[in-house]
Amino acid sequence: MNRMKKYIFPLIVFILLTFILTYPLIFNIISYIPGFFSTDEPFGVLWESWRIKTSISEHLSVKHSSLIAYPFGMDFYSAGFMAYLWIGLFYFLSIFTTPVLTYNLVVLFNFILCGLCAYILVYYFTKDKTAAILSGIIFAFCPYQFVRSWQHLGLTFNEWIPLCLFAVIFLKDAFSKKSAVIFLLSFLILFSFDWSIMLLTCISLAAFFIYTIMYNWRSKIKEKKLILNDFIYFKGVFLLGLVVISILLIQFIPTIIKSLKLSSATASVFNPYHRPFEDLFAQSARPLSYLLPATSHPVFGKFTEQFIGSSLYGISLTEHTLYLGWVPLVLAFIAARRWRKRRREAKLGTVPFGDSPYIGFFIFLAVVAWLFSQPPWWKIGPVKVFMPSYFMYKVLPMYRAYCRFGIVLMLAVAVLAGFGLKFILERFKSQKVKVAITILFCGLVLFEFWNYPPFKVIDVSRAPLVYYWLKEQPADTVIAEYPLDAESANELYKFYQTKHEKKMINGAIPGTYAHKFAQTITKLSEPHTAGILKWMGVKYVLVHKNDYLETEQVEIIEDLNKIPDNKGLKLIKSFSAQDCPRKDITCVRKTGPIDVYEVIAPPIEPVVKD
Repeated sequence: MNRMKKYIFPLIVFILLTFILTYPLIFNIISYIPGFFSTDEPFGVLWESWRIKTSISEHLSVKHSSLIAYPFGMDFYSAGFMAYLWIGLFYFLSIFTTPVLTYNLVVLFNFILCGLCAYILVYYFTKDKTAAILSGIIFAFCPYQFVRSWQHLGLTFNEWIPLCLFAVIFLKDAFSKKSAVIFLLSFLILFSFDWSIMLLTCISLAAFFIYTIMYNWRSKIKEKKLILNDFIYFKGVFLLGLVVISILLIQFIPTIIKSLKLSSATASVFNPYHRPFEDLFAQSARPLSYLLPATSHPVFGKFTEQFIGSSLYGISLTEHTLYLGWVPLVLAFIAARRWRKRRREAKLGTVPFGDSPYIGFFIFLAVVAWLFSQPPWWKIGPVKVFMPSYFMYKVLPMYRAYCRFGIVLMLAVAVLAGFGLKFILERFKSQKVKVAITILFCGLVLFEFWNYPPFKVIDVSRAPLVYYWLKEQPADTVIAEYPLDAESANELYKFYQTKHEKKMINGAIPGTYAHKFAQTITKLSEPHTAGILKWMGVKYVLVHKNDYLETEQVEIIEDLNKIPDNKGLKLIKSFSAQDCPRKDITCVRKTGPIDVYEVIAPPIEPVVKD
């Protein structure tokens, strides 16, 4: 119990900062989600939570559903990998909470756990609470973590990186039952969540193992006992790793089988096992990605915006938000400089090496992460200098966003910054001065990472009025939303289903028969389209006029103008445009005019080659 008390204060700090920095989310936790309206991926997660709860309550299959892509339905978890721990947690939350609350709880807990796990790692090294809290703040509330919370829920589980690093380091320093249990639990958790987090962590661990082998190699040549110690350690890691693999192998077998089948197939954004090689260039880090404040910063963001799309920053608002912060970098530089000094003094025998080996590792990890985040090659004149991502693609063609190694670099900088603050505080004896300096640095970091106003939340409490009208229609009503999402699933359409609860033909996943079928009925103005919709069982078609007009393509706009002339459709209701109740917060209710047509055409059975 006494050991746990030392984590209470930092836990409270991270909880309070999470609530403050995600404001006003905590006060609207069942109505808002974190996000910006340039992506629709969070809506798909909300829909998935609703689907699971609906399927279980109505005794339907969880692996297959005709709620979307009607009448064909969709198979879920068909990509191969099923992380049972994550699915179980998500199922549990989905059953006992609302979709919005489930989403928010995961996001908020991940902020808190990122801070706490980084704190545990740095406190283990420094035994300095203030240094560890600063490191936790840097890692948990960096811009990378925020942009992921606004778009990619799976990529917010970055707490497993410092946790697993702590596990392997603690195991090396004290091979015992306690350290073995921590190792097993950490890795069971790691391999039960997102693929990307697994890869980032595994590369980080590989860097640690290489550093362990190379560290103090001259002494190891002279003293065979040191080599024996390393051998015993790696043997223990190997055996514990086998235990983890044996427990989790069942969830990886389908993935391995799928990978063998699909990795040799044509590269495509829709092939999860073989991504286009060109994506590695578009989704790799650029120099200014690390050095310029996030575009979401209320003061400096406008300055950074002018670099988006340039070769120096990158094209993706999400993927290239990798800002490390100048305050953390300065503190990390202080730690690195101190490490070099101590290293020289240790060689002379004037001082013990102390905690410097760990500083050396995180300097090494920073270099490794930076190299992995680079494009497949640098071209210097006629010469190509190949980077790690070029070789990794040959082994893992399913992974393309190597800029995500920026969070590993952020962790390394955060740890080094904690050491840097510790070294600064050692110069002062007054506790008040130490507290004041710590608060100053924490405040500067938080200012660098600040992200509102405007608020980065989306009000999902109220949908457009048409969906409440639709909810009152008979339960067996089937709808179609146009423009039809024939290229990829429209996640916002799926989210609206959580409000109207009617089956729909939308939401087909690329590569399925339903997706191929949808591509034959994209033009609603065509007479045969109405007949096919009738054959599919569709009663109402919802036409989003603004979505047609926003494309600015003549052919699509002409299709919109001809829809009223389709004799197989009957206009029965029109809903005017709606806006958000608050001007400072975006919402899902905001929409242009929506027309509702009843399908009155005789059914036409289509001919589509599978």
